[in-house]
Amino acid sequence: MQIKILKFDDHINETGLVISLGFFDGMHIAHRTLLDKTLEIAKTQNLKSGIMTFSTHVLSFIKNQPFHHLTNLDEKAKKAQAMGFDYLYIFEVTKDLISLDYLTFIQRFLSCATIVVVGFDFTFGYRGLGNATTLQNSPNFKTIVLDEMVYETEKIGSTRIREALSNGDITLANHLLGYQFSISGTVISGKGRGKYLGFPTANIDYDGYFLPKSGVYATIVTVDGVEYESMANIGDNPTFSDKFVTFEVHIFRFSQSIYGKVVKVEFIEYIREEIKYRSTTDLIQQMHLDEKVVNEIFKKKRSL
Repeated sequence: MQIKILKFDDHINETGLVISLGFFDGMHIAHRTLLDKTLEIAKTQNLKSGIMTFSTHVLSFIKNQPFHHLTNLDEKAKKAQAMGFDYLYIFEVTKDLISLDYLTFIQRFLSCATIVVVGFDFTFGYRGLGNATTLQNSPNFKTIVLDEMVYETEKIGSTRIREALSNGDITLANHLLGYQFSISGTVISGKGRGKYLGFPTANIDYDGYFLPKSGVYATIVTVDGVEYESMANIGDNPTFSDKFVTFEVHIFRFSQSIYGKVVKVEFIEYIREEIKYRSTTDLIQQMHLDEKVVNEIFKKKRSL
């Protein structure tokens, strides 16, 4: 798969493409339906397949607000490559790009397309005035629009997944994603408090990610391609009155030094909320109980 970064005044040299357009944060099951359709069409019509996406969330860029992603660009690229796409085009989001009217956007970037595949609610161009209908009205390519997908009467989308994660509903979030929500980040130095408590932890740099609800989770950590059962804590450590949120993982039956390594943490189940304890003794006692609960979860999973 070729990855190409597009600036606002670029042109695409390839022709005969089936293109799917979208931000695709999460690459969830509704996204996968659209992307699978793109690949299916490309295969049956002997065309090349491509994804067009954006370097960051356009609305957040316009509002000058930080955007916390479910999947970063690297993860999107890996998933796109695994699915079998030929091209991944990434628009560099700038003031010039978001100022392009939708007709210019179509002329400049979609002349390569034989077929364009989008979701029913896709918008693009200046003030989002371009949409599925304007694409369908273009005479230069055919546009296929996929209808809204729902689960239990509600739309499947990134917003709903964020709401589930905010509520600690990992089961729902993972179902809507079609895989286990994960955060990948570098292991950085912490305060060493976990080791002192008898539960050494890897402190993960979660920069850019949307964080689930504060509390304790059953997790799987991948280090150098090997998966380990673990439990994680997200929060500001109220027992110690910390003033910032950390993401720490205690890996079971693991003693390696992994500072500086990039690890992947997958969320399996929410265990409990973060609690302020009267003493470190009470905290340690609770952590042993958490460990038993998490081990029981993995024991049941292994027996399935």
